[in-house]
Amino acid sequence: MRTPSKSISHRRGGGGGSDPAFMTGFKVAFLASLLLLVSFLIRLNFQLVKQLSDDPHEGGAMGGEASGERLASLRGEVSAMKEKVATMKGAVEDIKRGQPGAIVQKEGEFPRIACTPEVAQKQAARMNKRFNEWWSHSACPDQVWMEGILDVFAPEAGKPHLVLDIGCNKGYTSADFLDALSPGTSINPKTLVDAIRGVARDMNTKFDRDGGVCNDSNKPLNKDANTKRPVEVHCFEPSPATYNMLIAARDKLMPNGVNEGTAKWNIHNLGLHEVNGKMAWHSACATAVGDELCTIVPDGTEGAIAVPVVTVDAFLKETYPGEANLPLVHMLKVDAEGLDPAVLTGATALLTNHRAIMTMFEFNPGLSEGKSPHGMWGAGGKPRRRLLEVTRWLDRLGYDCYLDTHLVSEKERGNGVLEAPALYRITGDCLTEEPRVRGWANVVCASRRFEGAAQLLRKLATMV
Repeated sequence: MRTPSKSISHRRGGGGGSDPAFMTGFKVAFLASLLLLVSFLIRLNFQLVKQLSDDPHEGGAMGGEASGERLASLRGEVSAMKEKVATMKGAVEDIKRGQPGAIVQKEGEFPRIACTPEVAQKQAARMNKRFNEWWSHSACPDQVWMEGILDVFAPEAGKPHLVLDIGCNKGYTSADFLDALSPGTSINPKTLVDAIRGVARDMNTKFDRDGGVCNDSNKPLNKDANTKRPVEVHCFEPSPATYNMLIAARDKLMPNGVNEGTAKWNIHNLGLHEVNGKMAWHSACATAVGDELCTIVPDGTEGAIAVPVVTVDAFLKETYPGEANLPLVHMLKVDAEGLDPAVLTGATALLTNHRAIMTMFEFNPGLSEGKSPHGMWGAGGKPRRRLLEVTRWLDRLGYDCYLDTHLVSEKERGNGVLEAPALYRITGDCLTEEPRVRGWANVVCASRRFEGAAQLLRKLATMV
């Protein structure tokens, strides 16, 4: 019997009163820093104006070239300083709004995002317009940040890159990370779709959307096709039929077993939740791969399949029993039929101790409009969880979160569509209202304890 979901807000803890004297001193120091930044910005602007007033051709061609380089450098510095000023002003606003439970920067963390109301409003206007231009721009994002993960996913000494693919479905996220981190393993979206179609031929059938709902099998592949690195991917798929298909596909891709060189792709017939127990799934899950009927059903449903569920924290403790701490997870990916908040709650120890460098999850308020039992997002959530509630909780734990998106295409540019950023900022009141999602959307977060990962996402969230 399924245990009722527990409240994330109940589990988060903290957020109590702060010492007024400390908060006053903190604000004074913050404002002093802000004044220094503003004065420096004025000085930079003065230099830029002076440079523009000079003859750009003075000193000949070389002088003009040097002048142009200096101008570009000054403009870059001014732009960077303006963003820092806006961020600090937003932080002051955040302290004012959040007292007495404001989120305070922790020692050793990459600077936290904070947006002024004006910046947040500007971003929201572009994001909401983007949903009208391309309804699924966040449902099937470009994941531009994937191009930089190898540089920021430094493994611990003697240990592999570790990826948890929760809600594995047809395995394309697993294949994507194996291709990004160990391309020589030869498991990638293209080889995976070939293996899946091979399994279907063996069964004299065809699987629905075998290339993935977002045409995942057509993703560009890693140009480095030979390098192998230690990587361990855990794929969790509760549907027995889909689980069996994944095992058969892996056998075609890894005929010598799970360990192919230095990479491992472990596949588990498990669900993830905020408690350990069992969950009921529709009887169609026993035979149908990708069938829309294969969903969570109420306990006691006739013919329902009972699938074990565990928490992320419990799984890691059991799988890596000799570890003094939880292992370092490079990516915690969650796509859990609307139960993503519950899965994240089940990873509280992992996230609180910053043992996950990044996490990504799906926000799908539309799932709550279907038949019972509902997902947790949307007006009909059981219990309801709002996106900003979850990201605020992650912020308190030290994670910056962003709405992932699809970049403007060449066709759109030809039709006059304005550019849009690769990511939209959520953390630090950069998003103040629930996004007007049509369908579903994807969120990606990075721990501020890992500066490279936090900076990677920050750079892609250009404020429009």
